[in-house]
Amino acid sequence: MRSQPSTAVTLLESRESADAGAVLSRAFQTDPLWVATIRDPERRPELLARVFSGLVRTTIAAKGIAEKTSDLTGVALWHPPERDLGVCAMVRSGLALPRSVMSLPRRDRKRMLFSLRQIGARRKALMPEPHWYVAALGVDPEVQGQGLGSVLMAHGMARADRDGRPIYLETETERNVGFYRRFGFDVVEEFIPEGLNVPMWLLARRGSSSGL
Repeated sequence: MRSQPSTAVTLLESRESADAGAVLSRAFQTDPLWVATIRDPERRPELLARVFSGLVRTTIAAKGIAEKTSDLTGVALWHPPERDLGVCAMVRSGLALPRSVMSLPRRDRKRMLFSLRQIGARRKALMPEPHWYVAALGVDPEVQGQGLGSVLMAHGMARADRDGRPIYLETETERNVGFYRRFGFDVVEEFIPEGLNVPMWLLARRGSSSGL
């Protein structure tokens, strides 16, 4: 029987990127967006782990915040205000994210890039002000329901509140909307990317010091 997961939150190191990517892959295996994007269920775990590992490496290279529960059963990736992933971070990471995306089958890659461009455009339109962005938050399915996602979210929210900045994120799972609403998030738009029959909820939390 698995022991109780740790609720301490610590920073991820780049050498842990593969393990963190595997955790996020397991967490998002049945996520509607990824099911619609990476169609082969047998290859999805491996391909998704590569993509998330690349995202972890690039987040760290961009001086974003990559956090984990101390036993690495939960992972959260935060992009600080005005510090999105860029060319310099891609290079510093050894092109980890582009390489992982290029490993996807051509049709899956095209679907992913097309949908991400649309999602990014909605974020830019809805949140023109500096804000924290939750790029990923996931918990290993074996320990879901034990409050680890809440611990990771509360830890990041405290940092954003100290900064006085709002937070923005997306989810494709309707039950997660209730989870985020408990933390003060509001749905700012419901959105379906062109070419994918996947409803998305775009949410923002306005910090008490943001003046918004």
